[in-house]
Amino acid sequence: MARARRKNRTHLKGPAKGETEENVPKSFVIKSGVVTKSITQLVRDTRKIMEPHTATRLRERPNARLRDYLTIAPSLKVTHMMAFTLTEAANVHLRVARLPQGPTLTFRVNKYSLMKDLVNSSLRNVGKSPGGEYRNPPLLVLNNFQQPANGPALPQLRLMSTMFQGLFPPIQVEKSALPTFRRVLLLSYSSQTGCISFRHFTITVRPHGVSRRVRKLLNTTGVSKPSRKAPNLANTEDIADYLLRRAGSEASTAGYDSMSETEASEGESDTNAVELPEDYVGRGNKKGERKAVRLIETGPRMELRLIKVVEGLVGSKRGEGETVFHEFVHKTKADASRLQQSHEERRAAKDARRAEQAANVARKKAEKEKNKKGKGKATGDEGDDESLESEEDPDVEGLSDVDPEEELERIRERKVRISTSKNGNADDEKEEDDDDDDFSYEDRVRKADEEEDVDDWDADVGAGDASSEEEEDVEGDAADSSESEDGRDLPPPPPRKKRAGKK
Repeated sequence: MARARRKNRTHLKGPAKGETEENVPKSFVIKSGVVTKSITQLVRDTRKIMEPHTATRLRERPNARLRDYLTIAPSLKVTHMMAFTLTEAANVHLRVARLPQGPTLTFRVNKYSLMKDLVNSSLRNVGKSPGGEYRNPPLLVLNNFQQPANGPALPQLRLMSTMFQGLFPPIQVEKSALPTFRRVLLLSYSSQTGCISFRHFTITVRPHGVSRRVRKLLNTTGVSKPSRKAPNLANTEDIADYLLRRAGSEASTAGYDSMSETEASEGESDTNAVELPEDYVGRGNKKGERKAVRLIETGPRMELRLIKVVEGLVGSKRGEGETVFHEFVHKTKADASRLQQSHEERRAAKDARRAEQAANVARKKAEKEKNKKGKGKATGDEGDDESLESEEDPDVEGLSDVDPEEELERIRERKVRISTSKNGNADDEKEEDDDDDDFSYEDRVRKADEEEDVDDWDADVGAGDASSEEEEDVEGDAADSSESEDGRDLPPPPPRKKRAGKK
């Protein structure tokens, strides 16, 4: 059987009654740089806290910078950005920035616990949220953010409280319905340590005046699909054994707890009992009934410490700006004025460079347009010259892969080379005819020696092995060759030297 389709009801997210898109703060919760898997999960858990006015399914690119998010934030009407980073010293930092002009608060996360860590722990009043709590923003509770009675004033406390209050829309008690209050975000400041405790809870309403075991029976009986497992009564003889037996005692042992001694006798205490002014979420939570309000911590849990406060935005083109507060660096008035002057000079130099760059860009554009106009006129004149030259150039059809201009140049060079070679060969032939008469005898003798060398280059002949008959034949040949074709007598050849054979 096919699995039933589960609807997320995303259409229920959005501004509540009396709110508009303009006055509702929106946020980006991102990770910047290379971080660990636990910090990535911490980013996802923080997005759940900031729902519904945050980008829950935002996917960060590995090469994305803070400037990219600052550029796209105005188009999406994002007012705040929370960025988690991991420093080289393995410290986790949280930057909370107010867009578009700042300020930026940098916190160090001393320690943190994820949602799954709290669920897996054995702590009481800790567990998963039932569901549906993230359709509305949480209630923000700021504790101990007042100025200390003794000692100097701390202006950063007011700045931190204002920044945290701006993350969530203001509460309108007259227009808001009671079921919309489902979560609580508690920020508690410790004046002794200077740290902020960041904790997230879910509000639950339970029956008042009954013990924990009776409440279990009420929640599991009379329901077709109980949400919790039914209690096991196999080892009990009476219902009183289950309801009043001491925790950890056996069924055979005697003795019961009184109602005042039973665990979770929250109904007898009026400290957390309220009368519901309206119908609340859950079975049996009707208007006018007396119920006990409990908080279940769902996480994440963090301990923050303020490190730095700057006027501008970290990663923006204008820079961070002046440092208003620093936990570890304390400046005098002279140092502050000197730094402010250096910031102003740096801004003035940056503005001058930008103005110079803008002027250079405008000048280059004007030059390009001027060159384009000049090229247009020049191309018109060149077209007439090319039409005249094309009549004299040979036909180059069929040269599909070769540039016609280069091929024409090659053809011209080849023609010039051939003509010059012909002229040169004619002149050389005339000179050679004149010189042949003088050196014909030497050429014939050299040719005969070469033929003998080619025929007998591998013969083993000694130094005195030549016979007298061979010598006479050679002399006779030389005498015959001494007569030229014209009939003129040539001088007798010089005596030939004998070649030395191989030893």
